Amino acid sequence: MKLYEPKKGDGKELAFNFIGGAVVALIFAALGLPSIDDIIMPAFFIIGFISLVGGIFSKLL
Repeated sequence: MKLYEPKKGDGKELAFNFIGGAVVALIFAALGLPSIDDIIMPAFFIIGFISLVGGIFSKLL
């Protein structure tokens, strides 16, 4: 597998993406919307629990 070789202009794109993401996060925080962690973490727990229960029942049947 080859390593990624930086090209000209990658730094500008990275900075633009970082600043754009920060601006969107600040707008969402100002509007009182929950952070992405507050949304994703419970979803992972729920999906994991469903997978655990499904795995147990698949072994029993």
